[in-house]
Amino acid sequence: MSEEERWVLVVHEPRVEAALRLLAPWRGRVYSMLDIGCGDGSVTALVAEAVGAERVYGVDIDAERLGEAGRRGVRVFNVDASRDPIPLPGSSLDLVTSFEVIEHLLDPDHMLDEAWRLLRTGGLLLVTTPNLGSWVNRLILAAGYQPYTAEVSARRMYGVPFKGGSYGSRPSGHIRPFTLRALREIVEAHGFRIERVAGAPGVEPRNKLFNLIDSMFARLPGLARRLVVLAVKDS
Repeated sequence: MSEEERWVLVVHEPRVEAALRLLAPWRGRVYSMLDIGCGDGSVTALVAEAVGAERVYGVDIDAERLGEAGRRGVRVFNVDASRDPIPLPGSSLDLVTSFEVIEHLLDPDHMLDEAWRLLRTGGLLLVTTPNLGSWVNRLILAAGYQPYTAEVSARRMYGVPFKGGSYGSRPSGHIRPFTLRALREIVEAHGFRIERVAGAPGVEPRNKLFNLIDSMFARLPGLARRLVVLAVKDS
């Protein structure tokens, strides 16, 4: 991956930067990893490089984007993470990541079951998702608006402020909105121990004052617009 590609991903995807910070102490201890919902593999490749992974797998429901991931050196499988088994042997991975996927799944428990099955004892699970309890959502809910991460239609955004442009104009398919408390509880219910939690800013709207406030709240994960949770599979 080129330096320009790294810069774009880290600067324009703050959750990726936060994830890399959480994973930094494990560099050199991750030999094999899987990215659930890998898309085109750009984030997958960046994380693999950061932790030093040599065997890198990715699963996604979009076959076309998997082709791009394959060209980045990711070994890919066309899988629906809500229901399909992932065709890898149990206890074979050191790291499983999932960036902004869990909120789209009909059955997030299935994804977490698969992550547990695939990880070795001591293996890491990293999950990021929008925060239903973010400072923005709390303010707009108090004002009578619909939180952005709790969509009511598959066609349009209803009840939210600021529908202009790309911000809030079309649904993203969020059907499982998480607060920090809910994310911690579901991860722990599947046998993982929470190692670290971080917050990250969102990416829109592009306004200097808003971005400054957003960055300040990102230091408080419960109020941040994005959640990043790192968990460990204990024996």
